[in-house]
Amino acid sequence: MILPSTRLSPTDHVFAREFDGELVLLDLNGGVYYGLDAVASHVWKAWCEGGGTLEEVTSDMLAKYDVDEVTLVKDIGALATDWVAKGLVEQVTG
Repeated sequence: MILPSTRLSPTDHVFAREFDGELVLLDLNGGVYYGLDAVASHVWKAWCEGGGTLEEVTSDMLAKYDVDEVTLVKDIGALATDWVAKGLVEQVTG
């Protein structure tokens, strides 16, 4: 479950590189590339690389995008759940 205080950290076998404002993730374990659009790239940078919590990332994105908070939290939570399921990130507690 993704809680407001949840932090994410990329796993050791995932590398992210930026190309033209978007991120490409490489999962070395599976040999799979993932292309992130501008919004998902923003989430990755703020949450996975920046060390923010779901609550902090949501607050930051609400200031930058025209979206309601309920939809944003749902969408970011689904994105994070997908990344965890694919082994791209780990939930950090504490």
